[in-house]
Amino acid sequence: MLSRLTQTSVTLTKRTTTRTTSRNMSLLKSDEGSLATSTYHKVNMGIMALTPVAFALSPSVLSLPVDLALGLALPLHAHIGMSYVITDYVPKVSKGLMGPARIVLLGVTGVTILGLANLNLRGDGMTETVKSMWRGEKKVKENRK
Repeated sequence: MLSRLTQTSVTLTKRTTTRTTSRNMSLLKSDEGSLATSTYHKVNMGIMALTPVAFALSPSVLSLPVDLALGLALPLHAHIGMSYVITDYVPKVSKGLMGPARIVLLGVTGVTILGLANLNLRGDGMTETVKSMWRGEKKVKENRK
């Protein structure tokens, strides 16, 4: 009887520990655990809501906060999604490439966030940049002397 209670106690402890660690999320293993999946889906919903708002507000003062939010949300969404791809396909090539692939992904995500922040803060912003692809070229008048 005592051994059964001990085994049950150990089993409950293991389950609790497993559940606790599955809620953690690291940047290198951003596809593991329920927190990662939840974050991925919430960021996806945010992107779906913010994208039409960004195009409706642009150009205005209100487009800057929306562009900044999208400048973080899009790379985060891509980072978590590519982590799933790395987990699924890199081990088929070599299990030893998992760590380096995740580090490269983290670097690419960081550079992307910095680049989009630069575009949003110093340039026209993400929304205006995308909208400019559908506009015609501006006619530049040259002053000839």
